[in-house]
Amino acid sequence: MADTPVPDLPAPPPRALRRLARAWPHVLLAVGCALALTLLVTSYYQSSLGLRALAQNRDQAARQERLMALQMMLVDAETGVRGYLLTAEPVYLEPYEQAITKIQSAKAQLQKDFAGLPGVADEMAEVGRLIDSKVAVMAQAVAARTLGDTPDNDWEGKLVMDELRGRLGQLQGVLAQEGQGVIGRSIERFKLTQVAGVLLAGGSLTLLVLLFSVMQRKTELRGEISRLLASENARLDEQVRARTAELNELARYLAEAREEEKARIARELHDELGALLTAAKLDAGWLGRKLPNKDDPQVAERLARLQRTLGEGISLKRRIIDDLQPPLLKDLGLVEALGALVDQFNEAGDVKVEAQLAAGAENLDRDRALALFRIVQEALTNVRKYAAAKTVGLSLSLESGAVNLRIEDDGRGFDPAQVAADRHGLAGMKHRVQTYSGRFVVESAPGKGTILRVSIPLA
Repeated sequence: MADTPVPDLPAPPPRALRRLARAWPHVLLAVGCALALTLLVTSYYQSSLGLRALAQNRDQAARQERLMALQMMLVDAETGVRGYLLTAEPVYLEPYEQAITKIQSAKAQLQKDFAGLPGVADEMAEVGRLIDSKVAVMAQAVAARTLGDTPDNDWEGKLVMDELRGRLGQLQGVLAQEGQGVIGRSIERFKLTQVAGVLLAGGSLTLLVLLFSVMQRKTELRGEISRLLASENARLDEQVRARTAELNELARYLAEAREEEKARIARELHDELGALLTAAKLDAGWLGRKLPNKDDPQVAERLARLQRTLGEGISLKRRIIDDLQPPLLKDLGLVEALGALVDQFNEAGDVKVEAQLAAGAENLDRDRALALFRIVQEALTNVRKYAAAKTVGLSLSLESGAVNLRIEDDGRGFDPAQVAADRHGLAGMKHRVQTYSGRFVVESAPGKGTILRVSIPLA
């Protein structure tokens, strides 16, 4: 027979690709976190630069104010000196005296303000020299006027003041230019930050969309896997139920075959062995009557022992036949068969069995009745062999569409988890019950006796 061609199956993806596919969501998440962290750092850095620019603008405004304040001090002092020179009234010296005490401290502060600016050191030195010169000229004019001299003009003071105004105006220009530079740099940084923020936000949004799509795909795959698993579980459950049904049917068939074999053996024993033993007993009786020396004590004893042996063999044959195929179970039903079994058990030993057999159980079908009878028979045999019990309780009842059997003894007990696997009798009983989808429970513990519960549905 030609080989059936097998279609080529797609090769599984390489291990590296499978690892990459599994790691893809984690990579996206890591990149997204990196972008968010970068956006956070950039925002923090830009806000720091903005705060620094605001601080620089504030310092520039404060320098401008101090520079203008110094110029106003010089103007006030010059105005007071001119008024005093014209009127010789000391009241005009009040602005001069108030300003002259602050000019030196203002000049020192101005030196500090411009100390960090590049290219203004010479300019500041010249401004300081002009301020000192202007202060000295005003002091000389005031002193001369106080002594009664009247200066003809104040050309020197005017020239110094004009040059000082020019120098201070240049410094104001320097401050204004520096402020514009700070603002320009801040604007450029804000533009770069804006672009970077847009790019980072766009990248983060793109990664979020990709991550969402990946997670959505994983959710769909999980759903598909769940559906496949549910379908596979349903198929396996159906297969398990079918196999269980097959095994139950096979077990039932084997049990029936075993019972049929027992019935066949019982018939063979009844027909063949029974006939042989009966014939042998009749022949032994005939021989006893026909022997000439039958009055001999030894011959009489041997004949009597032969008759007893044949009778015991016939009784043994009957017991074996009853064990193989209980006649009462077939003719009178389960209740009478169990009653006879209990009576036989009570007569054979020192264990007392107390039975409570419900009426109506004799109407059970042959298979269930035989299964329950064999369970009771095996249980009583186990009690006799292993339990060392004094009393046994046996109850049979019909409840809720099921026949319930309970066997309880006060024997030594055992651990079901340890010895159940070694007790083939228990395994056989359990298998008989499972054949009819029944329930089999064994409750026992060392030193606490044993309870056997059986429930078999009627339908």
